[in-house]
Amino acid sequence: MHHTPGGLRLETATTLDKVAAEDWDALAEPEGFYLSHGWLRAVERESGAAVTYLLAYAGDRLVGGLPLYEIEHEHNKFYARRPRLDQMGAGGEWGVAGSHRGYSCGIPRAAEHADAVLDLLLDARARLNPAARTGSLFLFATNRTAAALHRRGAAVDFDCGDATLHTGGRDFADYCGTLVSRRRIALKSEYARFLAAGYELGRQRLGECLEEAVPLLANLQAKYGHATGAAEIHRTFADQAATLDDRSVVFTARRAGRLVGVSVMYEWRGTLYARATGFDYPALRGAYEYYGLCYYLPIDYMSERGLTALHLGIGAYSAKVKRGARLAPLWTVALADDPADTPRPAPVDLTSWRDDHGRAVAPEDWRHPWTT
Repeated sequence: MHHTPGGLRLETATTLDKVAAEDWDALAEPEGFYLSHGWLRAVERESGAAVTYLLAYAGDRLVGGLPLYEIEHEHNKFYARRPRLDQMGAGGEWGVAGSHRGYSCGIPRAAEHADAVLDLLLDARARLNPAARTGSLFLFATNRTAAALHRRGAAVDFDCGDATLHTGGRDFADYCGTLVSRRRIALKSEYARFLAAGYELGRQRLGECLEEAVPLLANLQAKYGHATGAAEIHRTFADQAATLDDRSVVFTARRAGRLVGVSVMYEWRGTLYARATGFDYPALRGAYEYYGLCYYLPIDYMSERGLTALHLGIGAYSAKVKRGARLAPLWTVALADDPADTPRPAPVDLTSWRDDHGRAVAPEDWRHPWTT
């Protein structure tokens, strides 16, 4: 335990299991699901990394937290540090802070203590880093986090876009009414063809269909050239089922009772987060199964549940934008322990994103001091 002049105190932990989920999630809400208590508890169960949580308290009240990861083995190329460091022109050894899984990263903190908590957590991070460590990388950092760290001397480099479809709680038919005519017609046609294909459609908890779903999830990974095998996928989703089953909704398509399509999502704080899809490709009928399970059925479900946004994450931007998604940037942030080691990446030019995606790119989200 460490006390500070401002009355805050710092504790460390290697698990969140003794931190009340409601306390942590109240702080994590602005950062999103991938900083939630249940998600981080699932990440703890994965192999390949050890975690230390820095926890800030005002009296007995939790007011901030920062996960720090020591990566022993990174088996997912999307989280690889070296390509990002090379792009930023950074040498040395860097740890990972904020989040180790999920395409979003932040620092949960109470608004009324935001600056003091952030300074406390970042100072403690530097003290705890091994002597050989150059600093900490924040992967897929949100605007909120990137801006706060940039003000504290961190280097910020563009990583990718993050897609979210905002439905306002409308059902599919009403949502289509918000789109331009050509897109409205296309979406209605796709959904009608999917519904007419004769699949037995359903919803389940992840734990209820895990064994059936894993081979389908592995099929999608193999289709796109990823080396992740069925055993590793099973471990990952079993970990998620252990901590997040009550938040999971799996949209399913069956033929004669056999699962042929699946979309795994999580409901959190008014948003539905799309996590993974999988298919038995030879059994499909060419009826827009991907969009039916990943967009259209979820939109109707969201209307029933009072959810207002479908988080679709990174990649496949054209398909997401055509269905009404908005794009926000995600950043790689390098916070060096010694300011002299701060990388100096080339200036970021986001013109192509605005040119390619137009209204899907909100100017207020894409204009920041480090991009000019």
